[in-house]
Amino acid sequence: MEFINRITEADHSSQIIAELLMRLEGNFDLGILYICPWPPYDPLKLFRAIKARGNIRHLICCTCAGIIGGEREIEGRPSASLMLVRLPQVKLVPFALTQPVLESIKVNEDWYNLLDVYPNEKPSFVVFADPFAFDGNSFISGINQAYPGSPIVGGLASAASGPGENVLILDGEVMKEGLVGVCLTGNLRVETVVSQGCRPIGNTFIVTRAQRNIIYELGGRPFYKVLEEVLSNGTDYDRHLAHEAIFVGIAMNEYKEKFQRGDFLIRGVIGVEPQSGAGAVGDHMRVGQTVQFHLRDAKTANEDLHELLKQYKSKKQATVAHGAFVFSCNGRGINLFNERDHDIRIIQHHLGPVPAAGFFCAGEIGPVGGTNFLHGFTNSMALFYPQT
Repeated sequence: MEFINRITEADHSSQIIAELLMRLEGNFDLGILYICPWPPYDPLKLFRAIKARGNIRHLICCTCAGIIGGEREIEGRPSASLMLVRLPQVKLVPFALTQPVLESIKVNEDWYNLLDVYPNEKPSFVVFADPFAFDGNSFISGINQAYPGSPIVGGLASAASGPGENVLILDGEVMKEGLVGVCLTGNLRVETVVSQGCRPIGNTFIVTRAQRNIIYELGGRPFYKVLEEVLSNGTDYDRHLAHEAIFVGIAMNEYKEKFQRGDFLIRGVIGVEPQSGAGAVGDHMRVGQTVQFHLRDAKTANEDLHELLKQYKSKKQATVAHGAFVFSCNGRGINLFNERDHDIRIIQHHLGPVPAAGFFCAGEIGPVGGTNFLHGFTNSMALFYPQT
């Protein structure tokens, strides 16, 4: 298993191609190309040149608002990142989906027929989707049901401000909407770290009345009253952050006695209604779930990423991943931390040196508590190891 990353910042296609393919020899099983922002060069032209000269069996391309590679993050400037991978004894199944095809998939067997991959093969998925004309949540739900416990990592293309402007390419097939990806099985193990960048505030509560995405009561009391009480017991800075945004963390394992970082799926509080006491959140809720309010800022996001990587490294001890894919929200980076290379520098500090590549996404995909979700303001990474 071998991962090789190239990253370059240039205004001309010829320079981009030359730098991405510099001193590369031999054949590769998989290549993933990230282009930001894709004008002034043609993504298809870049794709074809790299595939032809790079001797790459399967090549995927995604346009984005910023790229990640090695120890660098480049945002909003003409640049590209290429990850080339040799995967002996690994079965690769590249696939592309449009919204109509996704809607035609009704049962698990439809996924098995589409991919010719079955749950006992323990597949892993790397995917990129357009955020405007493809239901990413429905895709993730389908894979969760058909392949329980299989990780999905990736993100939503972020180079566009409207439908039809992003570019996704799979082995020469150009798409302006939908999803492209690859399913991997065989001699590899994919592990994930998902940093949602939040910290808890107050105590945990049990949802005692809810419908769809509306929480009416927590512990038998109105949602709004509980939120008011939690914030009144917090600091002035907590209340300042809550004024900007407040989040609900949904415990992935309600039976744990003590919760820590990584145990919650973070969803935003969309709105509250003081008169009825109800609160709307960005996910469907059910009675019996354990929740805790959360806050987010640059300091918290920095601490969360450090802490999760420390926990992961302590479990892995001296084992270094062969490669990593890194998918960071386009609301992070310079916008959040006011410094360049923030996330990738921390990742390399804790886990490196590891060949790494990815991009700044309009939504990030990764598992929390063994189930895959679409996130926001998150850093989702996949780490690759041989199975044997």
